[in-house]
Amino acid sequence: MVKQGVDNKPLRILHIMSGFGGGISSFVKNKAEGLVDQSITFDVVTYDECSPAFVEAIEATGGSVYQLINPKKEGWGAFRQSFIRVLKQHHYDAVHCHISGYRAIPYRILLQRFNIPAFYIHAHLTLMRGKQSFINRIQTYLYQRLNRHLSDANVGCSKEAIYSTVGYDLADDQMMVIPNSIDRFSFIEAGENADELRAKHRQKFNIDENELLIGQIARLETVKNHEFTLRLAQYMNEHQLPGKIILLGDGNLKEEIQRKIEALGLSQRVLVAGRVQPITEFFPMMDVLFLPSLREGLPTVVVEAQASGIPTVMADTITTEVDLGLGMVQAVSLDNPLSAWYQAIVTASKTQPPTMQKRLNCIKAENFTNETSARLYEQFLRGKVKSYLIGEKRGGRQ
Repeated sequence: MVKQGVDNKPLRILHIMSGFGGGISSFVKNKAEGLVDQSITFDVVTYDECSPAFVEAIEATGGSVYQLINPKKEGWGAFRQSFIRVLKQHHYDAVHCHISGYRAIPYRILLQRFNIPAFYIHAHLTLMRGKQSFINRIQTYLYQRLNRHLSDANVGCSKEAIYSTVGYDLADDQMMVIPNSIDRFSFIEAGENADELRAKHRQKFNIDENELLIGQIARLETVKNHEFTLRLAQYMNEHQLPGKIILLGDGNLKEEIQRKIEALGLSQRVLVAGRVQPITEFFPMMDVLFLPSLREGLPTVVVEAQASGIPTVMADTITTEVDLGLGMVQAVSLDNPLSAWYQAIVTASKTQPPTMQKRLNCIKAENFTNETSARLYEQFLRGKVKSYLIGEKRGGRQ
């Protein structure tokens, strides 16, 4: 951790992101917004252009977003110059790298001459458990050892993500989880208008008021397992079971998924809605959040669903750290028959959620709000907190 003699000493932190979009940029943006009045400045380097809202959040801390030259496109020399140009402008108290493995090595090498006190690799993803080939086991071992060597602390969005990134031989007090967070005020606003939003968006997508609607909010990528979702839709069709599935999100597999839907005759069963904003407005129209992902670091969408009062049925490949103990999350094995998944969804759809106040109090207590998560991050940066795991305040570590 960064050693500070004065609690409120200004800090400048450099965040390294390979691209923009998804959970990593949301993590950085939310922390920036939560720390805007805490004497902590963020700078960001990335290869992509970032949204105006992201840039505004970073600039509000007094920092800037810098676009690096991609070494794959223009070579090592051009990348090196673009990165060093940033490092020469400011002194950094810590570098927070959201890139892991061998891809983090160039940044670590170039940083050595600038006497930066701390370099952290942030664990965002989990590895798929189960049988691996000998070669894959060796690759995983080397990946984990390299990350542990490069990073000055074991930091990540969940305990499982940290395990996957640096290895499983860690004690609880050697891990610092900084939860992915949400803007609680937007969920309060959506909750107050839930009936209106439900009717509005169901009408938009031509879904009857009483029809079971299963929502999957995820990037359209292999790891999110939309193939399993289409198998569930086929099962529902074959057995003439009620319900529709709506896919909210965009990604590389969008056209392929649309072709499969048409080829399988599922056009009346599965809707591809694309990316929607703000996502808080679309939770009320759903009866259940469906998440059959092959792996996840810590899916913020499940926290968002609990904030919205929407139950979740997810794969047991996903860390239980995301379950806030509100009785709204059910994990099912991907090896279970589709009938078991459908029954779990139907059962979940009948769940009576706790009151909004209870849900938000729980989310705040677990440091999943932007304010509490940012405060925890600040305490880590200032050396006041060295370890934290989700679930500690529920009487036990996950």
